[in-house]
Amino acid sequence: MMRAAGTKWIAMLVSAAVLAWCGSALASGEAKSTGPHSTATTVPIPAHVTSTSLVGSPYHGSLDNIVWGGHGELRFGYDIRAGVSDPSWFSVGRVNGFFQAKLGSRLRLRGQASYDHVPDDFTLERAELLARLNRAMDAHAGIFLVPLGHTNLSHDAPEYEFGERSLVATQILGVPNAQLGAGVRGTGSWGRTTPFTYEFDLVTGFDDGIVMDASGGTRIPAGRNNYGDQNGLPAGVARFAIEPSEDREIGLAIQSGPYNQTSVGGVEVDGTRFVHVVTADALGRALGLRLYTEAAAALIDIPPGLRGLYAERQWGASLEATRTLRAPIFGAWRGTSLSAGLRGETVDFDAGLAGDSRARVAASLNVHPHPYAIVRFGWYYEWQRDRFDNLTPLAGLTLTAASYF
Repeated sequence: MMRAAGTKWIAMLVSAAVLAWCGSALASGEAKSTGPHSTATTVPIPAHVTSTSLVGSPYHGSLDNIVWGGHGELRFGYDIRAGVSDPSWFSVGRVNGFFQAKLGSRLRLRGQASYDHVPDDFTLERAELLARLNRAMDAHAGIFLVPLGHTNLSHDAPEYEFGERSLVATQILGVPNAQLGAGVRGTGSWGRTTPFTYEFDLVTGFDDGIVMDASGGTRIPAGRNNYGDQNGLPAGVARFAIEPSEDREIGLAIQSGPYNQTSVGGVEVDGTRFVHVVTADALGRALGLRLYTEAAAALIDIPPGLRGLYAERQWGASLEATRTLRAPIFGAWRGTSLSAGLRGETVDFDAGLAGDSRARVAASLNVHPHPYAIVRFGWYYEWQRDRFDNLTPLAGLTLTAASYF
C-alpha cells in the first residue's frame, strides 16, 4: 500500500511538471494572441501587443485573420469523505479550445468549447457572431457565456490561483453557463478616471432541469447551457461593472425569466414560473493582498406540489485572498513566481431549512513556471449538510496543473 501511494504521488508530480513545461515552451513562442480584457473574452492582451504584432500572449495567430488557442488542466487528489478515501485520485479538470475569425472590418466569429470536471460535461461556450457598432459597442448573437458574474465570463484554468472555482460559481451560478441569445456589450467612462463595462442580452434562460434533473433538491446549474426554449419566452440578463483601475472592479448582474414548459401538445399543463438570479462581485487590493469576493442569491417559483421538497430561495458567498510571495523564484528563473491563496466560502441550497448547505475553507501554494502556466498544491476542508441537517465532513490534498497550449 505504501509503495502504491508513493508511485501515485510520483506520477502526480511528473505529470504536473510535464504539463507546466509544455505550457512554458508553447507560451514563449513568437506568434501568440488573445482577446481583449472585457466581457467579450477571458485573457487580456498586453499593452505592447498590436493587431499586427501579437507577441506575449497565450494564443496563436493574428487578430487580422484567425486567432486560436486552448488550455488544459490535470487534477490529482487524495479526497476523504466521512473518513473514507475516494479511489478516483486522477481526473482531467478542464480542456478548452478557442478560435476567433475576422470576417471583415466590423464582423468577427468566435467559437469556444470545453470539458469541465465539476459538471462532468461538455459545454459549447461560444458560437457567436459579433458586429462592431462603434468604437465602444458590439452587438452579438448566437451561443455565448451569459454575463452572470465575473467568473462566468473569465474562468480559464491557468489564470486561477485555486484548484477549483468557488462553490458560489459552480453550485449557484453554474459556471460555465452558456445560452442562446442576442444582445449588446460595450464600454464607457464617467469622466477620465472611472471606466465601466456593460452588457444586456435576451437569452433562452434556464430550463426545467432546475427541478426535473435535480435529485438532491433545487439546483440551478442543472438547468444551464440551455440552447433551446421550452416556453417561447426569453430571459433577460444584464451586467454592469465599474473598473476604477486595472486591478479593481465592482460588478452587479441579474438574470430573470421563465424556466418551465407551460404546454404539452397544445394542452396547458402549468402556469409560467420564473427564476431570478442576482450576483455581485468585486476585485481589489489591500495590505499587499489581491482580494476577490462574489455573492449570489436566487429566487425560484416552485410548483405548489413540490414546495417543501424543493427550495425556493438559495444564496452563497465567497472571499479569497492571494499574494505573490516571490518573483522570480530564483534570480535566473525569469518569468517565474511563487504565490499563495486562502479562500472561505458557503452556499445554502435552501434558505428555508437549517441544513442542505456546504461550507469550505481552501488553501493553495502555487508555482508559476511561466505567466501562462501554474502548478498548485492545495488543501481543503468542507462541512456538508443534507436536508435533515446531518453533517458530513470532507477534506483533501490536491495537486493541479494548468497551462495554455
